[in-house]
Amino acid sequence: MRAKPTRQERSQQKRDRILAAMDALLRTRPFPDIGVADLARRARVSPATLYQRFSNVDATASVLLELYYRRVEEWAARPKKAVLPQDAPLFDALKRIAGDAYDQVTALGHILRPAYLYSRQHPERVGADWSRLADIAQRGFQAFLRGRVSQLSVDDVDRSANVLCYLFNLLLLGPLLHAADRLSSPARNREKFSEMLATLACGYLTFPSGAGK
Repeated sequence: MRAKPTRQERSQQKRDRILAAMDALLRTRPFPDIGVADLARRARVSPATLYQRFSNVDATASVLLELYYRRVEEWAARPKKAVLPQDAPLFDALKRIAGDAYDQVTALGHILRPAYLYSRQHPERVGADWSRLADIAQRGFQAFLRGRVSQLSVDDVDRSANVLCYLFNLLLLGPLLHAADRLSSPARNREKFSEMLATLACGYLTFPSGAGK
């Protein structure tokens, strides 16, 4: 006979249901149109339960941001496709990263888009987790560049990692905020985007004059 879930397990199950409900609702309607009552009904919890587990200042936004943090971390932790060898051309490696970033926007855009817009409107509410994810991305680029120093013309790897973070985030805003314009040919748009971003990043990292100095 299966043991009954503990109080902690039941609480986590309700929290998971609330996050799953937000995920499902975001696929069918804009975030501003999602109210606490809609979310509670979809998650099969009371509005009071939702307020108990998330910020009562802006409960739906609190759920949105936690869903964002969870899905981004899950994406980063998912099993990777075949990794290019360390001595692969820098352009090919950057194109692989750009393609993966495009895939993330395609798969999670319904969450990333409202979370990004909310963070711009209410930067004081996004919390330390937002900065923590940015730090993870920066450290990822640092590790990537340190493993390919022989292919670089820049001297300051940490500064160059910051530049890559900024460049990727800036250019991903197009696919993120205008996803509907790219639905006609997603594979072709992915290829064009990946090549463009890899070309810009590779040019910066290998420019003979040492653009990273």
